[in-house]
Amino acid sequence: MLGARRISSAVDTSAVRKVVLDGDGRIRELPAAEWLQFPWEEVRMFMHEYPVYVLPTTELLDVLEDLTEGMKTIEIGAGTGSIGRHLGIKMTDSYLQQDDAVVKKLYQLSGQPVIRYPSDVIKADALTAYRRFKPECILGCYVTHRWREGMQNGNMYGVDFERLLPLVKRLVLVGNKHIHWENPIMAQNHREIDLQGGIITRNDDRSADRIFIWDNADMNYSHTTNTGSNRIRRGWPLVP
Repeated sequence: MLGARRISSAVDTSAVRKVVLDGDGRIRELPAAEWLQFPWEEVRMFMHEYPVYVLPTTELLDVLEDLTEGMKTIEIGAGTGSIGRHLGIKMTDSYLQQDDAVVKKLYQLSGQPVIRYPSDVIKADALTAYRRFKPECILGCYVTHRWREGMQNGNMYGVDFERLLPLVKRLVLVGNKHIHWENPIMAQNHREIDLQGGIITRNDDRSADRIFIWDNADMNYSHTTNTGSNRIRRGWPLVP
């Protein structure tokens, strides 16, 4: 995310890496409590180094699977694929941090590592991904909205969510109320889920981490059972 604050590189993350990475160097699914056994400075530094903005906690993955069940779903802005891979959905990203020299320079100047996109993340921006795969549901984790004049947040490379939302039955975003409040579609009817610590993002105020859900009521759903899932279904509290 452009504009993220610079953080110190003096924090040792070796203990975190030993626990959270699998044999291929990818982030494992773990309960939030297993992440939070480490000091927050170490967890946040790991997220900076990897780099990733949302961790694949069991709590978050359970709810995302519930929300996307029975719908053809893709992830946009998937980055390292650390969320979509655990959900078994198509992952897409614009590859901006790899292909755009200006963006790469901005990340370098701010001391932020750029993503090395894995081969299972398909190169496509959000609208291209929609046109190519025609999903019913789109998932985005900490995806930045497109900046417009007068906004304090967002950037010129961000996703045009106002164009994207009418195209799908459901849009699910994982983010933070302090970071993503200026996304224009936040003004439209939506639901919010607070996992009360089950979501871990880079934001220091974890009490503001949320799952945001937009549904298009005029579209018909054709839910099917995901027989490949062993996850426990739960009822999650909606936040006004």
